[in-house]
Amino acid sequence: MHSSAQLKRTIALSLIAGASIAGLALSAGSLRAQVHPDAKTGKQIAEKLCVGCHIVGAEAAGAAVPADVPSFTTIANKPGQTAQAIAGAIVIPHPPMPQIELTREEIGDVAEYILTLRTTP
Repeated sequence: MHSSAQLKRTIALSLIAGASIAGLALSAGSLRAQVHPDAKTGKQIAEKLCVGCHIVGAEAAGAAVPADVPSFTTIANKPGQTAQAIAGAIVIPHPPMPQIELTREEIGDVAEYILTLRTTP
């Protein structure tokens, strides 16, 4: 038989364990919320790393880029375009695009920015 003190201790430990698990779940959720792609950061990255070859903004005024390299607006408006497809092209680029070292978050940010340039539904 369990004594009243043992039963109270078991209940208290169960409540503490449950609260700890709930706290971990909430903190994991907030971490996930912090890694959502950010188009503003993606634009900053693109303006720093991609302007040598791509037109990265919605306007192309005076831009001198290779003729065979698509603008970010063209990339965004490709039929069926997705953030995953853009990320894949960044991770495994096709010539003449160079391999650029970016974190997963930075790749997501750039892809998110590119999709903001979509002009077709």
